[in-house]
Amino acid sequence: MKHLLILLMTLSLFSCAEVNIDDLSAFVVETKSKVYPINDKVPTLKKIDALVFTQGEGRNPFLKPKAEVVAAVKNAPKSCPQPNFERKKQALEMYSLENMQMRGTLLINEELWALVQVSGGEIHKVRPGYYLGLNYGKVLKITKNKIDLLELASDSNGCWQERVTQITILSE
Repeated sequence: MKHLLILLMTLSLFSCAEVNIDDLSAFVVETKSKVYPINDKVPTLKKIDALVFTQGEGRNPFLKPKAEVVAAVKNAPKSCPQPNFERKKQALEMYSLENMQMRGTLLINEELWALVQVSGGEIHKVRPGYYLGLNYGKVLKITKNKIDLLELASDSNGCWQERVTQITILSE
């Protein structure tokens, strides 16, 4: 009962108040009287010819590429360098160098480590002696802005040619 009495008193007070809504009425009349242009011109769309994908001899571009597998040559000359096929492959040897980017360096126990990001977005720590890339790349040296690698590329005679490759830091 007490709540009902308070409600009735509040409503009676607000009903006595005089509200000036002339400016609101004027705004509504002015807005309704304005004429807004209607653009009936619908742009015509250019016809786009669809291309049909026909897979030829190449790989499917929608699948991840397969890792390169190199078999050991049995009759290779002893004078040319050979990779160690007995060694267990490290995680970064599954990616090509094109799918790796150097992101920075870390100094851990007075040794400079590099941060390498692979195509999936994962970041790995590497130091001299680690292997990366598909061509048996061994990390030779790490500086603040690059990683020097010694890669082995096979030729048609079963020999492996050494080449020095660099991965430079990605500047944004």
